Amino acid sequence: MNATLLSFEVRAVDGEVMPVPELEVGARFTYPQAASTWSTAVTDGDGCATFRDHHPETPQQVCLYVGDERCGTYPVVDGASIVLEV
Repeated sequence: MNATLLSFEVRAVDGEVMPVPELEVGARFTYPQAASTWSTAVTDGDGCATFRDHHPETPQQVCLYVGDERCGTYPVVDGASIVLEV
């Protein structure tokens, strides 16, 4: 099995669409055959958290979390940008 490198960003904004810095975002990746994996990233001053991880196979989707709150499940492709309102 070959590892897959996947990079994407999550932009966290508040209700007024202002960036939310220093927010830890969790990502749970699911795969067609491999066990799910977990990664975290912290937003920068512009509210962007960049995920750049090696995966056992191409993920089918990613479920994003802030703290214990599930923020949605998304299809994920290399270079994607996902906006979360927190």
